[in-house]
Amino acid sequence: MTSQKQRNIEAMLEIFDVGGDGYLTAADFAAHAESTCGALRLPAGSPHWTTIHTALDAWWDHLVRHGVTLAHADGTAIPTGECVEIMEDRLVDDDAFFAATVGPIADTVFRVLDADGDDEISTDEYVAVYLASGLTREIAVDAFTRIDTDGDGRIDRGEFVAVVREAFTSADPDSPGAWFFGVRPD
Repeated sequence: MTSQKQRNIEAMLEIFDVGGDGYLTAADFAAHAESTCGALRLPAGSPHWTTIHTALDAWWDHLVRHGVTLAHADGTAIPTGECVEIMEDRLVDDDAFFAATVGPIADTVFRVLDADGDDEISTDEYVAVYLASGLTREIAVDAFTRIDTDGDGRIDRGEFVAVVREAFTSADPDSPGAWFFGVRPD
């Protein structure tokens, strides 16, 4: 049986596999960085744009260091299934990995989505970035509702950080993190 943790990692990497060919490449990570920056309307070269690109470059570098790479039309590639194993077995519980990759992305996304600077994200702010990742509005709103752990209609920084971490580490299908990538638990 597939764990919730594995489903979340698979869902995230499916979004990253921009080419849809079952392999992850540096080009996929760069394209995902551009897609994320575009969804967040970040100007090229801005500090937030640079943070997203740098963190996704570091993420790819971590995968390459831990995986078996293959030749691919876009350069070096790692099968998506192997990336899932690398993430699940070696990286998701590694604080250094999170500090170099997921943490800066989560912080940047939070700061950008919090357009009014009130240290909270509204439903509409949250949904916008997930629509750009190919999720439906229905799934994104459902995920927001489950991630909003105090039910006040807004996600504060503490909720957001906890849910991002849970999305990668929790095997509990009832945890808010189980919904972060729009994955419906079985």
